[in-house]
Amino acid sequence: MLLSPSQKYYTYRLALSFASGVCLASAFAPANEPLFAFAALILIFYLVGATQKLSHVALWSITFGFGWFVTGINWVYYSMYHYGYMPLEWTYVTTIVFSLGLALFPAAAFTLVAKLVDNPALRMGLALPAAMTVFEWLRSWVFTGFPWLNPAYAVVEWPLGGLAPFLGSFGVLLGLTWTAGLLACVWSLRGKWLYIASCLITAFSVLMLSMAGKQIVWSEPAGDFTVRVVQPNLEPRLLQQSMSERFDEVYFYLDNVTVEKAAVDAVILPESVYPLAWQQFPASERDRLLKWVKDEKKSLLFNAFWLDNNQYSNAAIALDPQGELSLYQKHHLVPFGEFVPWGFRWFIDSMRIPMTDLAAGPLPQEPISFAGHLAAVNLCYENLFGNEWIEAWQKASPEVLINLSNLKWFGPVKAASQHLQISQMRALETARPLLSVTNSGETALINEKGEVVRRLATDIDATMDVKITAMKGEATPFVKMGNWPAVIVAFLMLIGAFVCTFALKRGQKG
Repeated sequence: MLLSPSQKYYTYRLALSFASGVCLASAFAPANEPLFAFAALILIFYLVGATQKLSHVALWSITFGFGWFVTGINWVYYSMYHYGYMPLEWTYVTTIVFSLGLALFPAAAFTLVAKLVDNPALRMGLALPAAMTVFEWLRSWVFTGFPWLNPAYAVVEWPLGGLAPFLGSFGVLLGLTWTAGLLACVWSLRGKWLYIASCLITAFSVLMLSMAGKQIVWSEPAGDFTVRVVQPNLEPRLLQQSMSERFDEVYFYLDNVTVEKAAVDAVILPESVYPLAWQQFPASERDRLLKWVKDEKKSLLFNAFWLDNNQYSNAAIALDPQGELSLYQKHHLVPFGEFVPWGFRWFIDSMRIPMTDLAAGPLPQEPISFAGHLAAVNLCYENLFGNEWIEAWQKASPEVLINLSNLKWFGPVKAASQHLQISQMRALETARPLLSVTNSGETALINEKGEVVRRLATDIDATMDVKITAMKGEATPFVKMGNWPAVIVAFLMLIGAFVCTFALKRGQKG
């Protein structure tokens, strides 16, 4: 049966909207196709910019957002089904609802622009890129924030990544969306050569500024040190295994350093190696670790819980060659994993995730002294929040960043490879090398330019000895000012679009 014109209209545009969302998700790792991000944004900006009816804009927008998130973060079902024992059909329902919730952010951004800006060229070339940036920033902190799949991470290795030291990930996002919006605008301005030239010159200027950022030397070497990173590929279901077995299993990696007489200055273990508090370690096991660092004259960094006043916190614990302890307590906790939002106790009980309702660590916290250098440390999910990484600079200027993670909860490749892109952005923003040490991958060393120097394959039990060049120097503009410059520029662009719309309307009335 042939579709009516009205049915064709809805079918084609819904299909295009969903396809553009899927295309945007495919720009991220592991597919890693940055051109897909440009294509997706050009398409959705053109579609939204050329649509006048508000309800249609809302429909295209929510469909785009749903395609983006349900394709990009469908790995969330893995932990619910494989480790939370949730019925498979409910994992699908939960993933769909979660994706629709995230899709509300681009939907709200695009609908707001359609409501307040009539001119298609103004929408595409100014308002839509700015609104998407503002609402992505809102997504990074509303309900504690979930900025995963920020399109900026998809282009971290492209010239646009050069904006990161200036404006952070949201500055990269603004550069990406603005460039895409201007190209969509060119598409819509057929025959209006002066306006087309203006759009192309502006897009070219954004790219030139980005490339300049890539060329600037933001930091200088502060010495080398060598670290053995351990990727044990521990099974999450074995968190409650016999603790004597876990202690022996972890110590095996330390013992190998001794037997091999490995020429390393430190050893780093990932998140979840010790599923209990340091204060609850058997005295013999604490003594064994302290004896090892003193005898080997090496530093050791690992994850365990920290118990203080009957409150547990997730912590990174460092032991130096003298046996002195340094501590980092996780500040940004994972909703439903480390604390239970009000009214959702039933949900977390069904997931059966251990150690919920942890205490949050303070901000800022001192960088730790590690292998003779200052290191800023954080844990897993915190890596998403560049504005929190830079809190360490309030105390001292770190020379290296270290993230300890356990992403095996979320399947073999997709979440881990996306997390690595996030780590690349953090290194670019701060002009510091970042060492990502994970339970199952992707364990990697990233240099101060955001380039992956070495990595381990995912889902294998392995170790890797890496030589790290610590970096020092003046803080980057992003470290000094955080996300605010990018957000302010986006707001000014939005205000400019609204003012131009008002002026156009007054001119028409006159």
